[in-house]
Amino acid sequence: MKTNKILMAGALALSMVLSGGMLTGCSNSSTKDTKTTEVAKKKEVITLGKKTKDSKSLKFTNNTGKKITVFETKSSSEESFSDNLLEDGDAVKNKENRTLYYTVKENDKLDVKVGLQDQDKTFVFKDVDTTDVKKVDVSLKDDKVNLDVTKKDGSTATLTPSEDSAKTEEEKKDEQEVKQEEKKEEKKEETAKADTSNKSNSSESKKNNTASTSSNSNKNNSSSSSSKPSSKPSNSGNNSGSSKPSNNSGSNSSSSKPAEHKHEWVAQYKTVNVPEKGHNEQVLVQAAYDEQVPQYKDVERQICSACGVDITDLGQAGISAHIKAHALAGENGGYHSEVRQVLIGYTTIHHDAVYETRYVVDSPATTKQELTGYKCSSCGKTK
Repeated sequence: MKTNKILMAGALALSMVLSGGMLTGCSNSSTKDTKTTEVAKKKEVITLGKKTKDSKSLKFTNNTGKKITVFETKSSSEESFSDNLLEDGDAVKNKENRTLYYTVKENDKLDVKVGLQDQDKTFVFKDVDTTDVKKVDVSLKDDKVNLDVTKKDGSTATLTPSEDSAKTEEEKKDEQEVKQEEKKEEKKEETAKADTSNKSNSSESKKNNTASTSSNSNKNNSSSSSSKPSSKPSNSGNNSGSSKPSNNSGSNSSSSKPAEHKHEWVAQYKTVNVPEKGHNEQVLVQAAYDEQVPQYKDVERQICSACGVDITDLGQAGISAHIKAHALAGENGGYHSEVRQVLIGYTTIHHDAVYETRYVVDSPATTKQELTGYKCSSCGKTK
């Protein structure tokens, strides 16, 4: 019996040891799997927007030379944009590629808002048709963001922002406040009209009630006098004497108050000078070219004293014949040596192209009208 107990205890201990090893192995395997998953997550491409069964996707590249810190989208029939798809601290770096997931309503197009780092302006692109679009490059030209669209058939198009999208947030806020003030004024006018109408109706109702009461009273008095003889003199004279003028005129005057003034707001603008914009560029003045320069060498030559001809290349026999011919003609038959320059070849000299810097006007100086507020054309009040 003791031997069996010892064997059973040993088997139990061995089983616990093996079980612990298996658990440790599982734990290590689980840790490795977790690390692998974390590495895979780090390698995932960063996207914008949430991918759903109804969403569409669009690939875009930041080619502005700056970081994109604002990227919002909406369906073209919606009034307001979504929250910024870029979380705090996130930005689309220059040359970075991202995939945008977006959802638009049926028969709608896509509206996009883009903002760059350290700029208080945002640029809005309305009714962007994403049909058959292969990719979109976000570019920057003349301080304005553009969308360079490349379609699947290879054709390209450049989309420019809407006219009011380049306004600063302060300008947009001011315009929004003006619109809110206009709505408040309209509500006040509608309320005033409703109050006037209610007062008029109340006055008319009082008139009708007074007339009805008076009529009923006269009828009762007439009936009473006809059924019983009056023992007292009729008070009709007193009644007529004590009767007071009707207050209808007073009620009419109160109900016919002058209409409340309605502001007719007229937009006020100021003229702002827009300076000329341009850039310097290099202009070709002289193209590059190669020049062939002749090369000379001082060489001793034999010259005929009679005619001055170079007879060096005639050889000795030729020189003798030449001199003899002059002598037979009664002329000086001698010759002499001279050092002359002889062309021995050409040297090639290369001249680089010549450029000069010239200023090119991109957009001439002009003026524009800038909204400053509103003024009532009747009373002169401003807002």
